[in-house]
Amino acid sequence: MKIVIVGGGTAGWIASYFIAKAQPGKHKITVIESSKLGIIGAGEGSTGALIELLNGSFFNAKIDIPTFMKETDGTFKMGIYHQNWSGDNTGYFAPLDASPTWANYTDSMFRHVLATYGKKQMFKSTQIGQNFEKGNWTKPEALHFDGHKVGEFFKKVCIQDGVTVIDSVVDNATFDDQGNIATLLLDNGKVVDGDLFIDCTGFARVLLKKLGVDWHSYTDFLPVNTAMPFIVEYAEGEQPLPLTKATALSSGWMWDIPLSTRRGCGYVFDRNFISEEDAQKEVEEYLGKKIKPIKIIKFDAGRSEQFWAKNVLALGLSAAFVEPLEATSIHSTIIQLLFFVKEYLLEDSNTTNTDYNRDSYNQKIRRLYDLQIDFISFHYQGGRTDSPFWKSIKENKKISHAASIYYERCKHKIPGILETNGMFGSPTAGLWNVIAGGLGLITPEQAYQELLELNLVESAENEYKKFANPAKDYIRYN
Repeated sequence: MKIVIVGGGTAGWIASYFIAKAQPGKHKITVIESSKLGIIGAGEGSTGALIELLNGSFFNAKIDIPTFMKETDGTFKMGIYHQNWSGDNTGYFAPLDASPTWANYTDSMFRHVLATYGKKQMFKSTQIGQNFEKGNWTKPEALHFDGHKVGEFFKKVCIQDGVTVIDSVVDNATFDDQGNIATLLLDNGKVVDGDLFIDCTGFARVLLKKLGVDWHSYTDFLPVNTAMPFIVEYAEGEQPLPLTKATALSSGWMWDIPLSTRRGCGYVFDRNFISEEDAQKEVEEYLGKKIKPIKIIKFDAGRSEQFWAKNVLALGLSAAFVEPLEATSIHSTIIQLLFFVKEYLLEDSNTTNTDYNRDSYNQKIRRLYDLQIDFISFHYQGGRTDSPFWKSIKENKKISHAASIYYERCKHKIPGILETNGMFGSPTAGLWNVIAGGLGLITPEQAYQELLELNLVESAENEYKKFANPAKDYIRYN
């Protein structure tokens, strides 16, 4: 098939790489991108999905991770440190993985660690958490990087594989009798035809808008709508930790991502409660230094009503934007591609572009993003009332329905695997419980009492000892 990807960037070039490597030689791939468009490159993080992509877990092709890191200013990431989300200036580390017993009906390992060590050391219940505590930071669980350089890295690989690149902007499109896009008319005068078009044009959603696909807003559940990215230079001798830091401020939160050469940061806030000028002042007071915002990004958190409409597939910010809190953007792009390429992309357009395929795919991806919004909205339920922004969240019950059920469950029992109704690529119950513990919604006393009622106090302690200090003949949890 002729596959035309509109928009380069991280999503566009990962899509090109994924399709070219997963189905080598089966498709003619063209990427249309414009050098006129600006870049940000402040700093971004990933989940383990990117490591799987680089390691060749999805198809028979690998990328050398040290080389990738060198060319993208990359550093290792083991999780997220959440600071001040309950308003008491305390923090907790949420590793990328869950405890080895998270999928059991009773997550005994997590309960034991929470009961014994409290929220500040909940991370000890996971393998990554154990590695972090012991200074074993050599395995790349996930990465931080300059997002623009990630796109450029995959672009270079794709060009070597024969992908065609056109530097231009889409002016218009023509359609066939069924309403599919037939050709794209570019501002350089060229006309590009294709069988399948992939919209990676970000918030502009250039192709989806031509098909009249609506946007499903998440603003009822997510309070932030503006991002102010900026860069902070390292102090002399400062060494990056393998953690993203997410610090709650008066009207949102600030990300702080350690790259190899600098820190990529940003304040994500609700402009209804703070002006851009005051947001900058707040960050400068918090950091104790002046900053220079790269740009102001206004957004409407949400997702497309359809991710595959006619012969157009949406990826990246064209498909959805939840917010940066749990590094879901690149993760979701990879999960979308995995579903699409492995299950639906065939050699010709007639067997690929069917009503059944589109309906099936859209149902899966809608659920993927809705589960993410549940997880993200739960992070804001620490009960803060120390500013108009946080007071509004509590008073207006700004939380998704599924997250509110989970929240209420925490009052009576630590939720388990049956509470999250997850799917492949979505946050597990084990990850939810770490956030609940960090926000104080579940407590060490509650965890101990549940172990006591189930007669698991001693067995959970013994299992944890083996896990934390394995003998040579003991198989460690993965």
